[in-house]
Amino acid sequence: MKRIFKVCLLIVIMLLTVRATCGPKAMFRETVQAMKIKDNVFFHNVGITYDGRHYYTINGGNEEYCVLNEYNKKGNFIEYYDLELDCRAIFHNPRDGNLYLKNFGTDLYVVDLEDEIADIELMDVFDEENSSPAMSPDGKYLYEYYKGTVRLLDFETGNELDKFKLSKWYEEHGYNYAIAASNQHLFVWSDESVIAVYDLDGNYVTEIDLPRTGFGFSLSWCKGLLWIARDADAAKDGGDGYWYGYKL
Repeated sequence: MKRIFKVCLLIVIMLLTVRATCGPKAMFRETVQAMKIKDNVFFHNVGITYDGRHYYTINGGNEEYCVLNEYNKKGNFIEYYDLELDCRAIFHNPRDGNLYLKNFGTDLYVVDLEDEIADIELMDVFDEENSSPAMSPDGKYLYEYYKGTVRLLDFETGNELDKFKLSKWYEEHGYNYAIAASNQHLFVWSDESVIAVYDLDGNYVTEIDLPRTGFGFSLSWCKGLLWIARDADAAKDGGDGYWYGYKL
C-alpha cells in the first residue's frame, strides 16, 4: 500500500512539474523604474524618444506653446525648441537619424532642430487627429491606435499594411488613443495604471501593473524602456511633469 501511495505521489509531482514547465508563462508582471526625468512644459507631456545620445520630449495642448525639450542620457536638461505644433507623439528613426512628430492632425512631420522648424513628411497618413502613434524601433513601421483598433503603416509611404482589433483596452479619453511598440510587443492602456501587452500580430500576451497612474497620451517606448508621464497639466503658465521609464 505504501509503495502504491509513493508511486501515485511521484506521478502527481511529475505532472505538476510538467505543467509548470510547459504551460503558458506570465510575462512582464514586474516592473523596475530605471529612469526619471523632470520635464517642464506648457499644457501636457505627451511623448518621449531617444536618439542614442539624448532624450527628447514633446508637449501637446496648444500649438502656440510648443515645447520640444532635449536632455542628456542622464536626464539633465540641455535645451528647448519651439516648433509651433500641438503634438501627440515624437519618434527618432534610426534609419535616417531624424526626429519626427505627430501633431493634433493627420500629418507626420520631420524636425530640423538647427533651424527650429518642422516640415510635413507625410500628409494625411493618420486616421485620427488625436492619436498618439508609435514607431517600430527599427524605423520601418508606424502603429496608429484608436479604441482597440491598430493600423500598421509603412513608414516610407504611409500606406496601410494591416489592421487588427485588440481584445482588451481602456475606453477613457486619451488612453484610447495611445500605443507604444518594442521589437516584439505592442503596449496599450488597460486602465490608468495597467498596460495590456500584445504581440506584433495583435495576440494578447499579458498585463503589466504599474506603480503609478500615467497620463493617457504619454505612453511611449524608447531605450528599451516603457515610459509614462505624470502630466504637468500646466496650461499657459507652464509647470513640471515627470517621465518614468520602466524596465520590464
